[in-house]
Amino acid sequence: MSFLQNSEKQIIVEVALDNPINKLFDYRWNNLCLDIKPQRGQIIAVNFGRKDCVGVVMSIKERSDYDLDKLKDVQGLAPISPLSEDLLGMSEFAASYYQRTIGEVLLPAIPKLWRQKNKWDLLSKEKRKKKKELDIKETSTKEIALNTQQQEIVSNLIAKTVSQEYSCNLLQGVTGSGKTLTYLRWLEKVLETPDSQVLIMVPEINLTPQMESTIQGAFPNKKVVVLHSGLTDRSRADHWACAHAGDAQIILGTRMAIMASMPNLKAIVVDEEHDLSYKQQEGVRYSARDLAIWRAKKLSIPVLLVSATPSLETWFHAEESRYQKLTLSNRAAKDSEPPIIELVDIKQDRKISQQSDHGFSAYLLEALQKNIDLGLQSLIYINRRGYSPVISCEACGWISDCQKCSAHMVLHKIAEHKKNLCCHHCGLIKQIPKACPDCGNADLQPIGKGTQKVEEFLVKTFPRAKILRIDADTTRKKGSADNLFGAIHDGDADIIVGTQMITKGHDYKAVSLVGVIDADASLFSQDFRAGERLFAQLMQVAGRAGRSEKTGQSKVIIQTRYPNAAPYTYLKTNDVDGFLEELKNERELVGLPPFSYQALVHAEHKTIMAAIDMLREAVNFSKADQNWPQNVSLSDVIPRAMVRVAGKERAQVLIESGNRQSLQLAIQVMQHYLTEQNTKRKGVGWYIERDPILI
Repeated sequence: MSFLQNSEKQIIVEVALDNPINKLFDYRWNNLCLDIKPQRGQIIAVNFGRKDCVGVVMSIKERSDYDLDKLKDVQGLAPISPLSEDLLGMSEFAASYYQRTIGEVLLPAIPKLWRQKNKWDLLSKEKRKKKKELDIKETSTKEIALNTQQQEIVSNLIAKTVSQEYSCNLLQGVTGSGKTLTYLRWLEKVLETPDSQVLIMVPEINLTPQMESTIQGAFPNKKVVVLHSGLTDRSRADHWACAHAGDAQIILGTRMAIMASMPNLKAIVVDEEHDLSYKQQEGVRYSARDLAIWRAKKLSIPVLLVSATPSLETWFHAEESRYQKLTLSNRAAKDSEPPIIELVDIKQDRKISQQSDHGFSAYLLEALQKNIDLGLQSLIYINRRGYSPVISCEACGWISDCQKCSAHMVLHKIAEHKKNLCCHHCGLIKQIPKACPDCGNADLQPIGKGTQKVEEFLVKTFPRAKILRIDADTTRKKGSADNLFGAIHDGDADIIVGTQMITKGHDYKAVSLVGVIDADASLFSQDFRAGERLFAQLMQVAGRAGRSEKTGQSKVIIQTRYPNAAPYTYLKTNDVDGFLEELKNERELVGLPPFSYQALVHAEHKTIMAAIDMLREAVNFSKADQNWPQNVSLSDVIPRAMVRVAGKERAQVLIESGNRQSLQLAIQVMQHYLTEQNTKRKGVGWYIERDPILI
């Protein structure tokens, strides 16, 4: 029998595998062994090279370009239905847009245990629920009446749901205006259809417990599952499978949730849409917000972007009527007034000797004492964890730099009499030297302050106050973040010290004062988005104050050396649109996003010149290629702002164009020559990041 005759009787499946080879792989499908016909989206077990792995069927055909005798058989089929078609389509789009293979996009989105054939039998058995999983503290929203603005927005969104057409909507509302309650009332209508599913995305893991309890209160009879990286492997596998089967009607999660298989998806909400956490910073560097919009468009369903401080790109699209803008201009709580914003000029404080090395002005300390006396809570925001950013030798100027990174090692207080140095980029931990390594001076001094040093000072200054610190160090253990935020909501804290973790979306009922220290560093970053991020962070942290009637007139005190800087002046007047309008005009003048499109090409090697040389050759070949579009510009090849991380030296080149299609073509050309250069230069790593948020 000839090869052609044999191939006509044999079913071949093209399989996506998690590797950088940009192709699908042919495998033979044995109906007798697998007892089912192949379908697109099936999760299967195969052998690739010398190892067993899991792949996804992307297509079925009757012929292969390879000899059937050389093809391997599919070894097994996961006991689960095929992935939803819209997830497969979105993954194919993401692979093309972000210049990665379909397997690199699709396979990591499947939970770890479902990518292990030997776990399939275990996953098919029902897991015994732990008691704490059953005891969810619910927060009822049924009795809360909507105001007129909220009702109008809900009616608007319901009309879009009924029309069964795609729409992208921006819900922009001041902090405390009831944005969450508004979109939950809309989702009530969506979920009236028994098999409908909705996706609600939040930027941070620590926001999910509070949001889950709110959702359970609003939808006591609906199945809710949570998806984020903090879950155990088994919980994530079970929650994902529940969403995939359509059993869960509400899927709540962080950015990874956009990659979940949801066969009956009818609405998507992206809460705090401006947040940088929605952009993946390793592997496939996708934007979960952008993929949510793409997925909604393909499914012809509404997507709602929610923020008090929308990103300039989203706000600009709304102003240009590409998105519909829905506005909540007033706080929802009765008699709840927006906080008074006060700027304390540190330069003036120093002139009258009111400023010391602890970083607190006399005015802020007086306000803290007054708030404690009133029995109200205060927040102190400093976006730097650890005890001190660096230690230094006053004799010779030695500084505690990391040996593997172009960064300082941060002083951390481990216990009362124990401290060490830690690099926040590579994780290197070292003991503090007893003397200066360069000159032998034993007098090493900490410079600057982090959350630990601020906490230490406040404990000494207010010995009777209950002080909590919330940062990446105190929330490292499982359940610690829930306990700390629970203590705040229960009133078991007078002063809360924290990083941006305390600013995002939390509904504190007793916070009447917010103090901000050391915010000025962001004003002088080389990244053109730094001012936008600072404004959003300050607006978010300011919004934690005065969220209920019992706090009275709340106050936000910001210490700064530059009180006339744009982020502070617009914050003081609570003018989000005015700030974004000024940003828009600046970006349009110099041709930055959203008036252009960008991609950043990264390269790294143990020597900086190897990384730079590779990028330079790829750039030269790309520009000489006949397919290179003329309306695309390239920056010089330069070292990155932080040159060395974990022992690797890094370089970059920025690709820009006013046309999205031209940029995509340029990236494809560049990808070809980077791959070609990579085969000549062993050890040089590289990747292309589309729509970078940090430059």
